[in-house]
Amino acid sequence: MTAEIDDGAFEFLLARAGLKLNDEQKAELKSVYAGIAEMAERVRKPRGYMAEPALIYDFSAEDLS
Repeated sequence: MTAEIDDGAFEFLLARAGLKLNDEQKAELKSVYAGIAEMAERVRKPRGYMAEPALIYDFSAEDLS
């Protein structure tokens, strides 16, 4: 995913989300877009049992490697 977003795509996403922001709010949101895109990419990847270790009480050697 690209770290930059063009103005047309940005405006489309705001409209799709139903957000009505002023210019200052848009500038702030656009400045953090790269971080949000990276986070969304990480969240969508499959994770194993070790992603929630508090819920798992029996680990195999494979889990710990």
